[in-house]
Amino acid sequence: MRTTTLLTALAAACLAAASPYPRAAAADLTDFLLVTTTQCPSTANSSALANVAATSLFDPYDQQNYLLRTIDAGYGSLPTFNLTSGDLHTAAVGPEGVGNYVYNSTGTVTAGQELQLSPAAESAGNLGLKDGYLLTVGGLEVGWTICDGALEQHVIYWKGNASSCTPTYIHAVAKAPY
Repeated sequence: MRTTTLLTALAAACLAAASPYPRAAAADLTDFLLVTTTQCPSTANSSALANVAATSLFDPYDQQNYLLRTIDAGYGSLPTFNLTSGDLHTAAVGPEGVGNYVYNSTGTVTAGQELQLSPAAESAGNLGLKDGYLLTVGGLEVGWTICDGALEQHVIYWKGNASSCTPTYIHAVAKAPY
């Protein structure tokens, strides 16, 4: 219930606030970082976003698919993403540091699931960038949540419904926050 109410409030706030910083069209934005924030409108400085957190890939138990988690300041590097055919893509080292792969979001993102990235080719997905910066699922920017995950990490879900989940927006940005 709490998550649904917060998602509704976030959607209303996003619709009411036009971004003062127009962004490049989604087709023009490449090699971007993903950050979470409670703020819908973009800003020229990602560090100025409300409650901003960078994201990184996460492999909780040497599994094939990686998850996307939030990460605090002090990170060594962050993954850069591209978006084509509705799928996110990023280059990363495989589990246990073996091999280099292009990780792809795993096709259609569905409610209640983590955003997963696989080292295999995937069918076209349902992700997009609204206004060139808001990560969407099927055209909807409201529904992303940060939930408690394995190993005490904060993992990105689409419409996560656990009591630990909090609503968020995901922005594509050119420079890391902090």
